[in-house]
Amino acid sequence: MKRFPWRSVLYAALLLYLITDLKFCGGPLRKAIEERRTSVQEAAEENRWVAVVNQEPLTSEQLDLAVFRHLYQRGMTDADIPEANLAMIRRAALQSLIDDTLVRQYADGDAFEAPAKEIDRFVESWESQFETDEELEERSDLQDISAEERRAELARIWTRKRWLEQRVSPGVDVTDAEVREWFEANRTDGDTFSREGFVEPEKIRARHIFLSTVEVDDDTREEMIRDLHRQLVEKESTFEELAEAFSEDPRTKKRGGDLNWFARDRMPEDFAEAAFSLEPGELGEPFRTSLGWHIVEVLDRQPERPVEFEEVENEIRRHLQNRRTADTVKILLEKLRKASNVRLFPEHF
Repeated sequence: MKRFPWRSVLYAALLLYLITDLKFCGGPLRKAIEERRTSVQEAAEENRWVAVVNQEPLTSEQLDLAVFRHLYQRGMTDADIPEANLAMIRRAALQSLIDDTLVRQYADGDAFEAPAKEIDRFVESWESQFETDEELEERSDLQDISAEERRAELARIWTRKRWLEQRVSPGVDVTDAEVREWFEANRTDGDTFSREGFVEPEKIRARHIFLSTVEVDDDTREEMIRDLHRQLVEKESTFEELAEAFSEDPRTKKRGGDLNWFARDRMPEDFAEAAFSLEPGELGEPFRTSLGWHIVEVLDRQPERPVEFEEVENEIRRHLQNRRTADTVKILLEKLRKASNVRLFPEHF
């Protein structure tokens, strides 16, 4: 004898009750939901919330600060941005705020904490971008954040990053075969590494002696550079000695004027044209550029050549990993949003 399906009947009855309450009768459950929505709306109006994420409000002040920091990092203020563009930036900043809040909420729900040593290294690395402690504090003051708040925010950023990495890392592994396949598919018309066709351009290694003509009499500079050239030709002094004694390029004078290897596009056009006209071992005549006078000696030359796979293998792997990580993070955030209750209040954006 079959048992009566009480569980199925109860589930059906409960489902029928919910449908009737929510859709047709306006019962206590629907009234409770409507009251909750009304109270949230009233609180949003009173406190100028821009969103509520799983019952956690995000305020217009938080959005203002996020936009300020976004623009400040780019050397701008809201006064520099057209109103229509500023509205787009505010919407994008809000989406980032929502994503950060979701990640933090779920990381906290997992009781996840990044190791303290990792946080210390991240904070130290971030702060090292400033030359002095005074510059760091000045930047923090401009963003209205104390040292304690700065460290806490950096700790949250690193913790969120590590929480995300743990969840996306299995999906971002790149195989050797995928790296090779990408190389073969892209090397003929490459548009990713600023090396068209994956070709290493012609390079020379050269050294120079430089005399600036900025705020200096040009005739005096020309007379001096030609005398230095004469000393080199007649072997009265070595290139290294004259570069260290007279060159006004502080980056190279202590190493005998050595510019190391460079391609044409790495130097000003007027300098590159003269330098690349010389052969290895050739000392050029003094010439003038927009910056001043130069004596150049070419030491060696490398012709244009195809880039070998081994030279860019690691770069391609990082590119594929970064792209796959971004895609995986996007999918994860979409899942978090679908599983969450996010309510926006556009009137306060």
